[in-house]
Amino acid sequence: MTKGPSNDSDRASDDKGDADVNGRDHSDNDHPNQDASIKSLHSNNLESAADDKGNIDLLGSPAAATSGGYESELGSTDEPNLFYSHTIDSSVTSPIRDLDSASKPFISYQITTTTNHPSVIKLSSIKPTEPNSAVTIKVRRRYGDFRFLHDCLSNDYPQILVPPLPSKLNFKYLTGDTFSTAFVHKRLHSLDRFVKYITNHSILSQLSIFHLFVSDSPDWSTFTKNLKISKNNTSSIQEENIESSGFTSSVVNKVVNEDLLTETVMNFLTPAKHKRETNKDILEISDKLKKLYENLLKLDKIFTKLNKKNHDLSQDYEQFANQISKLSIIQSKGQETGLGTNSDEVNGDATESSKDQQQFTDNFKVFAQSLSYFSNNWASLHKYIDESFLVSLKDCSKYIISLTNLIELQHNKKIDLQVLQDYLNKSRGELASFGGRHATGNAPPPSGVLNGNKPSGIVNNTTQLIKDTISTSATPHIASSNTDGKLEKLQNKIEQLENEIKLQTDLVQSLTNKIINEEYPNWDKFNKNELKQNMVGLCNEEIKFYKGLVDNWSDVEVKLMSRLEELK
Repeated sequence: MTKGPSNDSDRASDDKGDADVNGRDHSDNDHPNQDASIKSLHSNNLESAADDKGNIDLLGSPAAATSGGYESELGSTDEPNLFYSHTIDSSVTSPIRDLDSASKPFISYQITTTTNHPSVIKLSSIKPTEPNSAVTIKVRRRYGDFRFLHDCLSNDYPQILVPPLPSKLNFKYLTGDTFSTAFVHKRLHSLDRFVKYITNHSILSQLSIFHLFVSDSPDWSTFTKNLKISKNNTSSIQEENIESSGFTSSVVNKVVNEDLLTETVMNFLTPAKHKRETNKDILEISDKLKKLYENLLKLDKIFTKLNKKNHDLSQDYEQFANQISKLSIIQSKGQETGLGTNSDEVNGDATESSKDQQQFTDNFKVFAQSLSYFSNNWASLHKYIDESFLVSLKDCSKYIISLTNLIELQHNKKIDLQVLQDYLNKSRGELASFGGRHATGNAPPPSGVLNGNKPSGIVNNTTQLIKDTISTSATPHIASSNTDGKLEKLQNKIEQLENEIKLQTDLVQSLTNKIINEEYPNWDKFNKNELKQNMVGLCNEEIKFYKGLVDNWSDVEVKLMSRLEELK
């Protein structure tokens, strides 16, 4: 079984385990190391990851990555048509408890992938028997491996909606109940949803790191140990806060892949006129996300209360069934010891009474079994809602927050662009003011003859002569050198601002188009499919529950009614 770095969050010492991967330093210079690591592992199998080429904003804003950096990252994917010509179907199943090299327990999950994608097949040990035929690959991954993949995608592709992972900041870690069936199954459903979203994404599904993740190549373990990354985004922190505190009504003021403090200060100092979103499509998307989030919040509250009642009913019926079972046992013992008969009765009457006692005992057993069946059905319905349906609602809310973060990133880039435009206009105004004064430099030299017939004193005339000489002197060493230096700096600044504005404009336009035309439609399709499947699954469970009750109680009714007819 392939082992990842010691960073699994399922073990008892999660914080120490995850420090190996998630706590490492990472900067833009780490990407060449990443390329070298990949090439050293399998030079022909993996494509080099793109370097982050974000330009530094003249205002010092961390949100000044250029469109060139974003576009270069897409070069690490395979040909786009491979997404439509080849399939990758992956599912996460079969969690088991295992021990690592340090004898620490962890949970591993089996990833089963059926694909005919050439890159995945090339990395795997299983080869197709016929050309272009699909193969089924099975590999086990730990939670830390999923977290590693998520962090790599978040760092390298901040302009793409990367699906969130189930957080490790959970109260279960404080109680040590990280290996309970309920906890593991909840995480299993979230991990399965994480992988399915990637396989349905036209860019993420074609990345080399994902192909290595789903393949059974032993290079994954070496790759995760050699590549150093760190969490330089706040989305993971926000997701963990959501997981630990449940749903939150705040879906704004979230920043992806930025320094939160710097971004908050920059936005606080930005004029309010720049903070208003003007794109109608973005506003419509944000409004839909907000409404859907509120509806999911209401559904979560309703089904949480309903499921708690189901759990209480299950326990009540279980206790009721136990009491009826005890009555049947007591009745059976009374029959054996003869306590249920009268000593004065004749033998025939005693036999009839014994038969009646046996029928009473059988009736108690039938009723107790029906109650047990009822209790088990309530427990099964509670388990499905708790481990699957409610988890799907929470995951959908996390996906909404991730998409909201992406929209917030686009909005912050737009604010940067507007501030840069204001700065450029201000610089142009300063240049115009300097240029107006500088244009008088070709005027004729000052003369001692006074203009006009106004009488003036010798002091005033001398002062005016000195001013005119300084302002129009042909000698550059007196005042024009300082002015020329400022003009040159302003011209250079304006040129830099114009170039930066052009890059920022392309970036904002590209990011806006990507959100409107790619990320939101892709998320919307996936979200509708997930909600539909979960609603259908809930309906099937409800139908199964009530149909089972009808069949069970119908059988019980027939048996008990036959006894009632006998008594008549």
